[in-house]
Amino acid sequence: MDTTKKALSSDELLEKIFYYMERLFEEKELSETLHLLTDLGKTLVNSDRASFWFWDKKNHQIWTLAALDISKITIPENTGLVGASIMNNELLVINDPYNDPRFNSDVDKSSGYVTKSILTVPVTNSEGKVIGAYQAVNKLDEDGNDSAFTEADIKRIKLATAFCGRTLESHLLYSEATEDQLTGLKNRRGLYTHYEKCIVPILSKKNASIIICDIDHFKRVNDTWGHNAGDAVLKHVANTYLSLVGIDDGVFRWGGEEFIMLLPGKDMMQAAEFAEHCRQTIEASVCHFEDLDIKVTMSFGVSALNPELTTAENVQSADEKLYYAKSHGRNRVIHTIPESE
Repeated sequence: MDTTKKALSSDELLEKIFYYMERLFEEKELSETLHLLTDLGKTLVNSDRASFWFWDKKNHQIWTLAALDISKITIPENTGLVGASIMNNELLVINDPYNDPRFNSDVDKSSGYVTKSILTVPVTNSEGKVIGAYQAVNKLDEDGNDSAFTEADIKRIKLATAFCGRTLESHLLYSEATEDQLTGLKNRRGLYTHYEKCIVPILSKKNASIIICDIDHFKRVNDTWGHNAGDAVLKHVANTYLSLVGIDDGVFRWGGEEFIMLLPGKDMMQAAEFAEHCRQTIEASVCHFEDLDIKVTMSFGVSALNPELTTAENVQSADEKLYYAKSHGRNRVIHTIPESE
């Protein structure tokens, strides 16, 4: 749906709001939902550009979760007007940004864009804690000419920021429930969700496989160098797998020192070859922790996913092969258990 640069009449604005509400009700993906909310805010205040910023407290950064007419931007949390708004939980209306020392003109310099007015509103969760900010840039009047943000714009933009805050909060709570906080991988619950959403629909059409793997003698790492060293090894393994898997594949921390990979489009032998590549990569790699260089090996069980089995049953099939690998010398890939066993 096209958005106009000219201000809307009351009836047109109401029609737009209903349009966006209908779209938001139907939309399931977070990225598109936030894009719609950002577009709604832009429409409500009739600005040339708009963006929704997320405060990544862990990495001390702020970055655009949704941005209209600009590329994704990542900056330090204390940078620019949006950083000031977030850090101070302060609504900012700046109609002459180049004379404000907090304004970061680097983006304008690199793009050739000229920022003339900025409205920045902190986005909060249900507890009133800041989790991001909404920013509208370059207010336009009813004829599409440069103008200044008003009190009416502030009231309107708060509608969009309220929706953004609750939407992002729901997503963050869901992520916490489905994400392993140490490695950043999806956890067991995340695997079940991914399996139902991404694997089940394709199992009747093409091959898919599962790999379950386990760090050999992981207890020795914790006992010898401590649990912080063990955590470093877990993150090292997770990052290694993330660098190896394809964009459609999934990597999950199943629990403890066990990891699972779901590989749509690969039959069992292809998955076994990939598992062997992973095994060799882990064996050749080094986990650097403080002044230590820690090396580990891993054992792997591989199975083709069977559409007739449940998620748990498919995991169990691969897990039986992992158990065989660990009980027959470790540091190996098993995709078939001999019938005599």
